[in-house]
Amino acid sequence: MEPNSLILLVLLLLAAGGLLYALVRYRHLAIRISAATVAVAVAMTAGVLLVNDYYGYYQTWGQLTTDVAGSYPGYPADPVSTKGLPQPGAGRLESMQLPGKLSGINRGGLVYLPPQYFQPRYAHTVFPVLELMHGSPGSPSTWIVHLKLADTVARLIRARQIGPMILVMPAMNAGRDFQDCVDARGALDDTYITSDVRTDVLARFRASTDPAEWGIAGYSSGGYCAANLATRHPAEFGAAAAMDGYFRPQDGPAAQALHFDSAAEAANDPLLSAAGAGRDGRPVPSFWLSVGDGDSGDVAAAQAFTGALRGVESVALYQVPAAGHNFYAWQPAIPYVLHWMWTQLAPPDLRVSFPLSGGVTTSNIPLSPQMLAAARARAGQHRRPLPSPSTSPLRNVTGF
Repeated sequence: MEPNSLILLVLLLLAAGGLLYALVRYRHLAIRISAATVAVAVAMTAGVLLVNDYYGYYQTWGQLTTDVAGSYPGYPADPVSTKGLPQPGAGRLESMQLPGKLSGINRGGLVYLPPQYFQPRYAHTVFPVLELMHGSPGSPSTWIVHLKLADTVARLIRARQIGPMILVMPAMNAGRDFQDCVDARGALDDTYITSDVRTDVLARFRASTDPAEWGIAGYSSGGYCAANLATRHPAEFGAAAAMDGYFRPQDGPAAQALHFDSAAEAANDPLLSAAGAGRDGRPVPSFWLSVGDGDSGDVAAAQAFTGALRGVESVALYQVPAAGHNFYAWQPAIPYVLHWMWTQLAPPDLRVSFPLSGGVTTSNIPLSPQMLAAARARAGQHRRPLPSPSTSPLRNVTGF
């Protein structure tokens, strides 16, 4: 039985009921004190498990022991198993510091390097990059321990449902101070995530320098980060995805991080930015959203954001059935967002050298508007013919 097991919860409630019966039935003081103490402890445990089941935080005992033992620093050091890959080699998770020269912020993070990063065939390849923003509260390890990101990536690459990408998971907060990726008095988190983390990654890894090949995604508060940074800096990201995100600063911790300054809130309002997207001629990143359909507030927020971009682009909205604002909604959405991100960020030459299931050729490569502009620029620089894109960008992926 796992921590979210209904049977375990029922057994604990029955045990608490039995102890309460003993408290009433027996008059011996020692028995009554013992029964009362244990009954309270069992009832509290049942309450914790009930809350855990609602949010889906600990779905296995392994996740719980990892958190309790505080073993996160050692966890990323283990290589990610990619047994069964068509090519030899393994992806790797690295725990590292990501210092920010511009922001003055120095935080830790995780970086996932795909198996192909270490293979001779790709020795001179630069890879697209996806920044992944956790929620508040949360940490980069949440992507690995609770959302099983590394295992999912290995499985999708084996099945050729995604190609190789570098995944970067920076910390969004220091202790209990949640900044939600905004620049404000006391913390320049927007600058840190948008500029400093990218500089660190480019200095250490074979990552693409093309902004069209960088994406950003997140869940909950991280979803707000993704939407806000992509709309504030549209030329810096080719694609963005939000899982149960919020789209106005006053709907989450961002308003407090901005010290409830109305001008700062307006400048960090993805809904407001989306409504004006495309009017100044700047490129607009492709967007993908998911929500648990059991949370009407999240559904309404996502629909408002997609509506604000109507006429600019068709935004994919994936609804996870029977899920709320919790890990039961985010975990099943991970394969979909990874697959969609690959279709948006991967450059044509990498798509051809690593075709997805069903085959990809230079005549049927689907390109997002960002990728199309970048490909034209590259074609002009090198005087090569531009691969013909499909009739419409692959934005509305809701399955494989």
